[in-house]
Amino acid sequence: MRTLVLTVSLLLVAGMAIAGAGSIGIFADPAGMNCNLPDPGVGLVKYYVVQVFTTGSTGVAYSAPKPSCFAGTWLSDDNQFSVFIGTSQTDFLVGYGLCLAGTVHIQTMNFFTTGVSQSCCKYTVLKSPSEGRIAAVDCDFNYWIPDPAGGTGTINANPGCTCDVPAQEKTWGQVKSLYAE
Repeated sequence: MRTLVLTVSLLLVAGMAIAGAGSIGIFADPAGMNCNLPDPGVGLVKYYVVQVFTTGSTGVAYSAPKPSCFAGTWLSDDNQFSVFIGTSQTDFLVGYGLCLAGTVHIQTMNFFTTGVSQSCCKYTVLKSPSEGRIAAVDCDFNYWIPDPAGGTGTINANPGCTCDVPAQEKTWGQVKSLYAE
């Protein structure tokens, strides 16, 4: 039994060592499921910055300045973690405080909207000016190579436009294992 526990522990540590950064996108929900961003009319709207598909991360750096096609006015950010520097609109660096996997709600961006934004307005996570890239730190405090992808939400989406939030990469073996009996 002790050997089994040791083997499983080593496999978990090895899995963490090859962890993936996933992608960081802008969503209409904190779970990172809906990348169609509403601009419903006059009032407050919240957009969520979420790291998706990470197998282990301790922090990220990015910027998410409001695109010119979006008629909203940025008001503030609500940050999910207490250790951060900057704002979404300029340069945002955050430490999670522990190793998190899966979906990580990083930040909520608050806007005042008027409902007059262009259809299919793309809102993309961009590189951190201070880091020179979109950066993520793994559970061993190393930068990932390649860097996490920046995802794009779509304001006032319609059937003619879609979101561009990167999907998790899979090897052929991983895809085949989904259908193994």
